[in-house]
Amino acid sequence: MAEAAEAHRSCKFFAMKDLLETAELVLCPYNYVFDPGIRNALGIELGNAAVIIDEGHNVEDVCREGASFECSLKDLDEGVRELRSVVGFYSEADPALVFMELMYTWLDKHLREAKGQNRAEGRFHGGGYRKLSGPVTPGPEERLWKGEDGERALLAALCPTLASAGGNPDSLRKHALMCVDNAIRVADYTSSLRQKINNTGKSFGESSLGKCYNAAKAVRSLLTNPRDYVLYAVPDLDHPGDDGFNAARRGDSRGARGAGVAMWCLRPSVAFGPVSEEAMCVIVTSGTLSPIGSLEGELGVSFPIKVEAPHVVPRRQIHVEALDALGDFTAKTQDNPKMPANLASLLLKYLKVVPKGTGALVFLPKYALIRRIMEDWEYSGVLSQLKALVGTVVAEEPGAQTFAATLEEFRGAVEAPDNKGALMLAVYRGKVSEGLDFKDDFARAVFCVGIPFPSVGDVKVRLKREYNSSRYARECGLMPGGDWYSHQAFRAYNQALGRCIRHQHDYAAIFMVDARFGMSEEADRNKAMVSKWMRNLVQRFRDGRESVGTLAEFFERLTKDPPGPPPGSCTKEGTPAVKTSLNAINMDAKSVDVKERTPLSTQDEVLGAVDVTFTQAERLRAEEAVREGRHVDLTMSDEEGEEEGEEEGGDGVADVLAASAVALPE
Repeated sequence: MAEAAEAHRSCKFFAMKDLLETAELVLCPYNYVFDPGIRNALGIELGNAAVIIDEGHNVEDVCREGASFECSLKDLDEGVRELRSVVGFYSEADPALVFMELMYTWLDKHLREAKGQNRAEGRFHGGGYRKLSGPVTPGPEERLWKGEDGERALLAALCPTLASAGGNPDSLRKHALMCVDNAIRVADYTSSLRQKINNTGKSFGESSLGKCYNAAKAVRSLLTNPRDYVLYAVPDLDHPGDDGFNAARRGDSRGARGAGVAMWCLRPSVAFGPVSEEAMCVIVTSGTLSPIGSLEGELGVSFPIKVEAPHVVPRRQIHVEALDALGDFTAKTQDNPKMPANLASLLLKYLKVVPKGTGALVFLPKYALIRRIMEDWEYSGVLSQLKALVGTVVAEEPGAQTFAATLEEFRGAVEAPDNKGALMLAVYRGKVSEGLDFKDDFARAVFCVGIPFPSVGDVKVRLKREYNSSRYARECGLMPGGDWYSHQAFRAYNQALGRCIRHQHDYAAIFMVDARFGMSEEADRNKAMVSKWMRNLVQRFRDGRESVGTLAEFFERLTKDPPGPPPGSCTKEGTPAVKTSLNAINMDAKSVDVKERTPLSTQDEVLGAVDVTFTQAERLRAEEAVREGRHVDLTMSDEEGEEEGEEEGGDGVADVLAASAVALPE
């Protein structure tokens, strides 16, 4: 497309936008679907579409972000100034100007009041230390409204005269919604005003109308779902809810955006609901969706089809071990000056027995921690020792600019003939840990160091935990805030664990480097949170020599007798043909059959095999949603796990479907 556009001197963006109208398959980022502003701007229609969400463990965060909104005081001011000029040419833009002026006046008033109040109390931004326990409270120079308090604040902002006169809530709401809807109508991308401006061939007014549309849509969403939002006026949008400790460590005063307002959505269903209602069907796939009950509560929909597939790799091809050499890898341990040297010592000990010329991954909680470790290793000379052992050592960096080069260097080092291999330090929730394939020699060892709990000081995290622990959230089926916090950590953790073991004939060693998986009181609970396919494989050795010896035997056995398909079952290219346990899936409105036709393995015990055949005719007929082409139900689980009394759920890995909702139209 880029080459064709360049050859014809045309714009590939508008060419793609025109092709969207007739395309049968459209690939796009999440926010193109879940952000209503982007979806509207691009004209994405979901009415007859099947929406497939890959890497679905991210959908909760994506939907919350899509339904949230942040706007600086500066942007509101610039929008007001430009709209005043626009109204001089197009009088129909007046509702947009009225809305923007009201929002600017309200925000400016509250920020000034907060600043004056804090000065009177001797407080200032970045100068107070906030408690991290208990309800979230606004920091210096901030204003925070939770739930319906945010609704009341916005109603007063949009109807100041009526509010000061003591107008009743119903009247306030009616006039406020009228103001918002009028602004949306004139600022909409398909409005007659926008068409007039487009026909001039100039962009005058486009920026301010776009800002107005996004702000008005966010306000409309908050007024529609007040209990699912917080409204936050802050002096620094780049560091909302900051305390003195973080401000001191950062060493600067304010971010680039300055003061502004945030409307944060705390429940993903606000963005997911409209998509699921409009689309013909929605399919969510990932290796780490469990607990699915919590996912359904967060997204506000019921997925009648739930497929939770076990792993297809024999036990003999997986070595999983919990290491406590670094202790509880908490923030205190991470700040220990000896930590980088201790980590290097651990890697040197175990990488000696990992097959030469292969890759190894080390996952850590933060980019800043990776930078400190690399600097320490280089200064102490440990980096040279690691390079002498594994050949190449690279580190993932934030941002997309250097990622491709880093990944190419790592893969090139593994593929190079007679090379010693490569080691990559990467971060949980980064590009390396999310969806990338490190099969075979690209990852024979994975070290997951620490547990990636979200930052306890992040005000968004604290607000979400508080929201999930409310009675309203529990009534909606959401898990308590503490459980949500833990699941956020272990979904990221399980994603990192799944970077290796990517097909039936793959093998690797996985190390859970944290004493909280060993002998601590939390060990059993933490191990229960890891992917179901490896939960019962976790080993722990009291003696380091026994641990290294067992690992050496594991790789020696598989090197001598590598896993592979039976003789003669190869593809045309000569590569092993991976068999599938789901050779036949027949779905119609009368029955859903899933049959296993090909044995997964004849030489080893498999971690789990799908072997389910059943009919759901009565249930499908009862579901009106099926007739409308929405959702159907299918449940598969590991029988072994059920017999042992394990919770239903667990995770697949290596591109295995973990949960879905699929349409079966007649």
